[in-house]
Amino acid sequence: MSTSNSYDAVVLGAGVLGLSSALELAEKGMRVVVVARDLPEDLTSTGFASPWAGANWSSFATSEAERRRDTITFRHFERLSKTMPDLVRPADSAYMWNEEGVYREQWYKDLTPNYRFLKGGELPRGFKHGIGFHTFTLDAPRYLGYLASQVRARGIPIIRHRVSSLDEAYSLPGIGAVDLVINATGLGARTLLGVEDSLVHPVRGQTVLVKAPHVRKNINHKDAHERPEEKCYIIPRPGPEGHVILGGVQQAGRWDTQPEPETARRIIERALKACPELSKDGTVEGVEIVSHNVGLRPSREGGIRLELEERVIGTGTDGRLVPHGAKGGRGRRVAVVHAYGIGPAGYQSSKGVGEEVAELATGYVRGRGAKAKL
Repeated sequence: MSTSNSYDAVVLGAGVLGLSSALELAEKGMRVVVVARDLPEDLTSTGFASPWAGANWSSFATSEAERRRDTITFRHFERLSKTMPDLVRPADSAYMWNEEGVYREQWYKDLTPNYRFLKGGELPRGFKHGIGFHTFTLDAPRYLGYLASQVRARGIPIIRHRVSSLDEAYSLPGIGAVDLVINATGLGARTLLGVEDSLVHPVRGQTVLVKAPHVRKNINHKDAHERPEEKCYIIPRPGPEGHVILGGVQQAGRWDTQPEPETARRIIERALKACPELSKDGTVEGVEIVSHNVGLRPSREGGIRLELEERVIGTGTDGRLVPHGAKGGRGRRVAVVHAYGIGPAGYQSSKGVGEEVAELATGYVRGRGAKAKL
C-alpha cells in the first residue's frame, strides 16, 4: 500500500462514474486511488447499479450541460466501437408509439446518423409512428470490467473499503492525507455522513435477460402503459452470447431487489408485441430466459449533483462522529467534487461526467497552488 501523501485525490465509488472520473483525473496527471464498498468484479451485488444496466446510448437530456455530457460520451462510444465491437457495438434504434404527440423530434437529430421518422415497412405491425437513428449498445458488466482494467493499467489501485463519513476519506489508513475527494457514491450519498443528501433516492428497475442472437435493433415503445411505472424497451448486448435485455420498470422510492414473476411476464409480453422475433414460437414460453435482474438506479430530485464544494475537516455531523483512526487533520481546509445522482443515464453520460469532474478537480488544485504562492 502507498505511503502518506502518495495521492492527490481519493475517488469514492467504483461504478461507471467513479471509474470514468478516475481515468480522466489520471489523464490530467493526478495521482488517484479508488476506494469502494462494491468493486467492479461484484457483478451480482445489488449494492450498486452499474452491473445491472442495459445499456445503450439513448439520451433524454434536457439541459445544455446534460446534452454536452451525452455528446462527449456518444463520440467516445463511436471511437471504441471501431476497435472493440464486443464491448460497444453500433446499432439501429427505433422509438415507436401510436398516440399523437407522445414523442417529439429529439435534440440529437444532428448528432446521431440516419435520424429519421419511420414510415411504412419500417414500423412494426401495430404501430403508427416512430423515429429511427443510429446509436450504440454496451454490455454493461463487460464495460465496467473494461474501465477497471484501464484504471489498473494506469497504476491506480482499486481498494475495497467501506467509508461511513466524508471526513475519514481525507486520511484513510494506508492511503494517507489528501486534500481532494471525488464523491461518486451513488445511493450512498444519502447516508454518507457529511453529505446526507435527502434528495437521493432509488428508482427500482427490473429486467429480463434473454438469448436472441438474431435480434440486433434497440426498440422502445413510448406509449403510456396500464401501469405508469412500467416501460417497454429492448436492448441487444454486443458480444458472442447473443443476449438481449428486456425492460422494464421505473419504481421510485423502492429499495427491494427481489424480481417479481408477474412483472417479468408483463415485460416479456410487451416486448413480444414490439418484437415477435424474441420468441421461438411467438409465445412467452418460447423466449429463452437467461436471468431475471433487479437494480436500483441512483437517482436524485433535480438531477445529478456535479459540483465542487470546499469544506473544513472536523466540522458538522461527520466531524463529531468520524472514526477515531481517521481524525487526522481536523480543521484542515479540503474539497470534494460531488458526482452522484445520475439516475438511469450513467453509462450514456459517463465520459462527459468524468471529464467535467477532472476539470473541476484540476481547477481546484491550480487555485490552491496559486493561493499557496501568495
